[in-house]
Amino acid sequence: MKIIRNTRTPFAVKGGGHTANPGFSSTTGVHIAMRRFSNVIVGADNQTVDVGSGLIWDEVYAALEPHNINVVGGRVSGVGVAGFTLGGGYSWKSNQFGLAIDNLIGYEVRKLDEIIINQFFFQLVTPNGTIVDVTNDSYPDIFFGLKGGLNNFGIVTNFKLHAHPQSLVYGGLLVYLNEHHFDDVLKAVIDFRDDNKDPKAQALVSFTHQTGLITLDLTLFYDGPKAPEDIFKKFLNIPHIGELKTRTFLSFVKVVPIYVTDGRR
Repeated sequence: MKIIRNTRTPFAVKGGGHTANPGFSSTTGVHIAMRRFSNVIVGADNQTVDVGSGLIWDEVYAALEPHNINVVGGRVSGVGVAGFTLGGGYSWKSNQFGLAIDNLIGYEVRKLDEIIINQFFFQLVTPNGTIVDVTNDSYPDIFFGLKGGLNNFGIVTNFKLHAHPQSLVYGGLLVYLNEHHFDDVLKAVIDFRDDNKDPKAQALVSFTHQTGLITLDLTLFYDGPKAPEDIFKKFLNIPHIGELKTRTFLSFVKVVPIYVTDGRR
């Protein structure tokens, strides 16, 4: 970083490589790939997880699955940990626990009076090459900027995240092929938005254009092995292909077609 700064060489930082925007994680200059920052360390009490910034969420979920815990992370396959978290990070679990950035937790600091204070932190490499733990007390301006500021303030190497218990989940991908039904699906989405009060239930709708065919793709999620009986009924009553079923969280995340979300690693 010191050489790059002193020579003003163009550079880019790649975490998971999910973004399709030119220049976000690609460059004609120095390309800093975070792939070797690949640790997933579960705290002794299963309450925290240290996650390296070179991972994609699929890898994190796979490592956490045997522990029956999870973190607030990406909704589809191939999304990188770093860019997602530093950008805010809307998750299938956000209605319950907030954004990914809200789930950054920290180490315990023992002061002289023996009071223990939880501190939020990022492990950061600054532009001059210094490695620092950024907290709201130690570097308040950088701490504020990192929470939504992406990679504009340095290179984050590690995130400490709050962990939550994870059971099997219910959901899947429904694909609507008949354009005459699109308005019906969108009306059902609006009704779901207005009427659903269960924070464990979510819907993600998108249009896909592939080989000349336009489809409406609807991913439905319930954070539990079984959803309430009528919560997705309107969607299921409209002709579609695909199914909803009980599965692991990782299996659910991978249900979205890979051509929609695949990162370039």
